[in-house]
Amino acid sequence: MGWGKGQISKPIMVTGKVDRTSYLGGDNYFLNVTVPKGYFKDLGRFVRLRAWPKMGQGPGTLLDRPFSIHYSSERNLGFLIREVGPGTQILTSLRKGDEVRVIGPLGRGLDELEPDFLNEKWYLVAGGAGLGPMGSMACVLGGRRAKLFYGERSGQQQIKHNDLGMLFVNLLSGGWENIVPTTEDGTGYGLKGLVTEPLIQSLLEEKRSIIGCGPKGLLAALAKIARKHGVKYLACAEERMACGLGVCLSCSLPKLDGSNFRVCQQGPLVDGLSLDWERIRA
Repeated sequence: MGWGKGQISKPIMVTGKVDRTSYLGGDNYFLNVTVPKGYFKDLGRFVRLRAWPKMGQGPGTLLDRPFSIHYSSERNLGFLIREVGPGTQILTSLRKGDEVRVIGPLGRGLDELEPDFLNEKWYLVAGGAGLGPMGSMACVLGGRRAKLFYGERSGQQQIKHNDLGMLFVNLLSGGWENIVPTTEDGTGYGLKGLVTEPLIQSLLEEKRSIIGCGPKGLLAALAKIARKHGVKYLACAEERMACGLGVCLSCSLPKLDGSNFRVCQQGPLVDGLSLDWERIRA
């Protein structure tokens, strides 16, 4: 895993080929795509994916889909994909050798936003599909500097327990203490309740900076928690976007200072304490 140094900084379009697609439980899949050597290693940035439907899948989608990088190596990019509509259904149905258009890297990398990232300890908080970007961060931080909190509404939506361990194997050097799964209704594995509950308990035991990704309600709650405990908070904002170039402003979020944060160009990571969550949730 690289740290963004000497990598491609301006977005380019390449054609990748599917190495494998794996089912992870619920509506969750892992898509591994082979790309040109050294194409993408910047932590925190994202790409846009596009694949074309096979016979019987309908007309396809008009726009590419933005995805955070869960895993990267010299020749491969890995994505966690939750099947929620026609665009993601096309991606999860891909098989070895199928072509995928990849546009990126997009947004800002962690090396620019948070230069001391690797020198700090972090709580990684993921709600549902917000688990996507956490893999690459957990990989470079390891179990001594990262603890993951993964929440779902029910056990039916969870990634299978063994697969979760495989996705975050770098956190398991000391056992499962560094991965805390929760379900709101208590039907799955892990703790019953909101994912923020064990996070708060951990903050009382050890203050760490927070990175959060997931539904807006969770991101807003994390901002309140971070303020209360006096810790840094980076939110990974996941917004629908059309152009992905900062022109259409469809992915803009309001900030407390009256300006707007463009997720596609300035994100997806942002100082979570700078956003106006009351207006975002409206």
